[in-house]
Parts: sequence; C-alpha cells; structure tokens
Amino acid sequence: PEPISRHEGHGWTFEAESEPLWPSNRIDDLCAEEGLCKVPDMYCGNAALRIRHPETGFNLTLDTLGMLRSCRWKPPPKPSNQPLRETLPTRESEGEEAPLLGSVKCQFAAKWKPKGDNPDVKELEVSSDWTCCSPYWGDASMTPKDGEESVPVVPEVTQDELPMDELRRRDEIHWHNEVFFWEDELDDNGVCRASVRVRVMPTFWFVLLQCELRVDNVLIRDVSTRFFHSFGSDHVLREWTWREVPFQALKEKGLQIAGNPAISQMSVGTILLGEGDVKQRLRHHLPVK
Repeated sequence: PEPISRHEGHGWTFEAESEPLWPSNRIDDLCAEEGLCKVPDMYCGNAALRIRHPETGFNLTLDTLGMLRSCRWKPPPKPSNQPLRETLPTRESEGEEAPLLGSVKCQFAAKWKPKGDNPDVKELEVSSDWTCCSPYWGDASMTPKDGEESVPVVPEVTQDELPMDELRRRDEIHWHNEVFFWEDELDDNGVCRASVRVRVMPTFWFVLLQCELRVDNVLIRDVSTRFFHSFGSDHVLREWTWREVPFQALKEKGLQIAGNPAISQMSVGTILLGEGDVKQRLRHHLPVK
C-alpha cells in the first residue's frame, strides 16, 4: 500500500501518512535528541494525519512526534497541543515536573525500590512518562494568506456535544484511513497503544485520536480526542476525554480479571471503561474562518 493516502472534498484536503516501524538505533537517537526517558519499542516515526482547509488557512496536524512530546515535561511540549494542567484533576503534590495525567507506578515498584540510603545509588532524573501515555490533542493552527508563519488556533469553550445520531447513520463513506503511531509492552508490565482514525462522509468528517494504556494490576486509561466538522459550518468541534479506572475498582465490581478477553495481548482493556470512569472531558470549537 502507498505510504501516503490523500483525499479532497468540500474544500478540505486530507492526508494520511503511514510509516514503517523505526529500527532501534533511530529510536535511541530520537530519545537522546528529544530528552526523553522512553520512546515506544514499536514506533512509527513521521506517521501523521493532516487536514487542511486552504480557503481559510485552517490546519489540523496529528503526528507521532507531537504526540510523543506530550509525554514529556522537561522541556515542556507546545502548550496549545494539550490541555492546561489547571484544567485537570491531577495530584497537586506532583507539581509541574510530572506527567500531566499523574504518575503511574508498575505493580513491582515497591519491591524494586532500594532499601536504606546508599550513597552509590543515584536516582535518575526523569523528564518523560515511562508509560508513553500522552494527553496530546493535536496541533490546530491557522496559516495567514500573506504567507506569515502559522499561529495556534484560539479554541472556544463550548457545551456542544458530538451529534451521535449523525455519526451512527449508515451513510456512504467517501474516504477513511487508520494511522498507527506506536505500541509498547512496558517491559512486560502492560501495554500502551496510540493511533488515529479518520472518515469522510457526505456531510461531515470525523477523526478519533486515541492513546490507550494498561499497567497490569494497576490501572486502565484511555485518552481520546474526537474531532467533528459539518461541511459548511465555521468550526471544528474537538472533544477530549480522559477515562481511567484502577484494577482494584474493577475487582470490587466483581469483574474477573484473569482470563478476561478484554484484557489481553490484543485488547488493552479500555472497552471496560464507561461514563463513570471519566476523569475529565473538555469540549472546544476550533474556528474555521
């Protein structure tokens, strides 16, 4: 298949770029260049979905590197590419130098911690999230017609919800694509998976950017950003949702963990999350004008 798939319609251009997995030496180089503690083992560098509206200069870019940079806090990622820390119910004790969605430890963390004070044991400086779970919601920008540099779109808070009836209609699909970003098994402590899907319908386009995480016997987390645009309207609706549930809460509900097909090598387990597990949901209009 072609690495780049393109589509045009209703004044919009769509470009999905799928890339092969990077070899370990490229991953190591990226880790050093970007100041990351971790890059996913199965990483498709340069993979991206790009959506443009040439008439207004609106651009939406969802790419692997942008998503990976949002796993890092030192140096911080582009502020407009993710929610502001103050809009999220994260642990205040962690401060700015911690994952935006809160730190997660694996089930063996307590056993691995060295006992006592050993002057020969130095704690490594941590600058990114070892789980590779990203709060990234994409890069929305406007390119002025005079050729000046692009500037971030200024989002407008809204209470508008996704039009689920319209999304469920079985209309003809004009174009669709799925771009795989990464997967990592967290050194056999779970799995993190990131991808983006797009479909263009007769009256709208829709995108789902998803980062799924399972840390075995600790938690399951889903960070999903949905974009919806009705052709002819003056905005794109962006809905960012963070859902999370500890394994202990699943057990207290009577859910059988061992042997559960929803928790496997193929399935991260986010199918088990419901509305009661929403930690935060943020909706914005991204102006297209």
